[in-house]
Amino acid sequence: MAIAYVTTANTFQQWLISTQDLITTANNLTDGGNTKTFYANTNIVVGNNLTVVGNTAITGNTTITGDLTVTGNITLDAIGFDDLAVNGSATIANTLTVTGVATMANANVAILSGTANTAIYTYIASVEASALAYSIALG
Repeated sequence: MAIAYVTTANTFQQWLISTQDLITTANNLTDGGNTKTFYANTNIVVGNNLTVVGNTAITGNTTITGDLTVTGNITLDAIGFDDLAVNGSATIANTLTVTGVATMANANVAILSGTANTAIYTYIASVEASALAYSIALG
């Protein structure tokens, strides 16, 4: 709701109504209310921190120029979103589970590590030594 402009041509009653509208709008901004929705039809710049308690719905694009830290979970597919483009590096500190097809270009992947990897290489080395001995013996 836009507040009408107050000019010198207005009557005292118009000044009083405009003042009451301003006070009501200011109270809605500071006090909020379950039945009131404040519409900001312009850009809002928050100079310091913005804390939102409750649910937030963003229906347009969102640009974040700093870091985004999420302490909970992010569910992307719940809104029909099925692509994730990472133009830089991605560090995954825990388990990555891929349930679909994974296509990788220029990937260095360690499939086995730890004791399983060591056991395989030890077995290959022992078989290689046996094969070498057989090839020498059989000429």
